Amino acid sequence: MKVIIYSLIFLGMANAHAAQVQVCNNQITKSAPDSRYQLQANNSEIKDNTTDLVWQRCPLGQNWTGTVCTNTAAISYSWTSALQQAKNIGDGWRLPNIKELKSLIENACYNPAINLSLFDGTPEDAIYWSSSTNIDDATTAWTVNFADGAAQLKAKTTPIFVRLVKNQ
Repeated sequence: MKVIIYSLIFLGMANAHAAQVQVCNNQITKSAPDSRYQLQANNSEIKDNTTDLVWQRCPLGQNWTGTVCTNTAAISYSWTSALQQAKNIGDGWRLPNIKELKSLIENACYNPAINLSLFDGTPEDAIYWSSSTNIDDATTAWTVNFADGAAQLKAKTTPIFVRLVKNQ
């Protein structure tokens, strides 16, 4: 029991800059290793070399300082507000569809299930909007819970985090 507690404390200190205690299984091959990505735009954007998509490094509401995402937490938005924010930012930025958002999942890790060395502004229990509406209920849309990488339906009025994407 002490080994587990000490390991969690060590992991917490290793990721203190991100305020997470991410847990990874080194026996599982990483699905989103650093080598998959290329930093762009003064490291504030990340190109996924597998999908050719470009992601904002920080969640909407945070800014890249050159070393970390600023602000203590990202801002949550309703689905409609998230779409509007992307439109206001322009320059091709948009809400990702559910398949695009799921492509960020790191299968070897949880709390959060994402590459934290690149997407360090991701809270451990963060749920993010996709642009994909539920075809059976137009009042809900698909999200990804990066605590465990699960896709979930949420009411479009629910305040949820946003990470924007654009095509290369």
